[in-house]
Amino acid sequence: MGVQGNGVTMLNFDGVYRPQKRLFQFPHEWVDLADVPETNLYCSEAALAEIERRRKRGAVLIGSGNYHYVTYLLLKEINEPFTLVLFDRHTDAEGGDDVISCGSWVSYALKHPRLQKVVIVGPTASSHQLRLSPNMTVLPFDDHDEWPKALIEAIPTGSIYISIDKDALRREDAVTNWDQGVIPLSQLLACLRLLLFHKKVLGVDICGEYPPSAVDMFDPLCREARGKNEQANMAILETYFHYAAPHLRPA
Repeated sequence: MGVQGNGVTMLNFDGVYRPQKRLFQFPHEWVDLADVPETNLYCSEAALAEIERRRKRGAVLIGSGNYHYVTYLLLKEINEPFTLVLFDRHTDAEGGDDVISCGSWVSYALKHPRLQKVVIVGPTASSHQLRLSPNMTVLPFDDHDEWPKALIEAIPTGSIYISIDKDALRREDAVTNWDQGVIPLSQLLACLRLLLFHKKVLGVDICGEYPPSAVDMFDPLCREARGKNEQANMAILETYFHYAAPHLRPA
């Protein structure tokens, strides 16, 4: 039905994207946030305001899942009825946080006057035991032919925003600093194509990078994470821009 896309915006909290050289093939903007304090896991009001001031539009690469609360800022400017489609191992809807965090940002997003529903794909079965908002639907991944249809049927609006945390993916396809899900990358891409074809996509963001360390060049896990995550990021972006703006795809 249509998409909106303006290239790639890379948010630099911790340098995690610098080694992922293939990502720079896309038209992109680099937004440096490394100097903003009080951003890791929890975000202070002052830091949130500064991130909002510097943010750009486009397909947004957020970084580690520790900064997933940035999605809340990206949703704020939407002024039409929409559904948030969230691919995530967790619901990120913990209540009771006085300060927004990577584990509570969805509960903040639910206050958006135009957000009609949140559809979360990939949480653990135990997530059903949480006291979720009536405006939330949780779809644990189920690898069968009817599952993508169930995803589309769960979305009540023509417009959607897509947020992808790679911790929803299986370990073969991504490595994050949180427990991993079971969704194959091929299935995530199939869902993305379906959503892009049937819905008006107002924006997309990706997080779930493995945080860098000072010795990552010597750490086999860091090298594995960098390789798998770069490949997943490239596949997601290429799929998105195939529909959003073919001229922005790398040659």
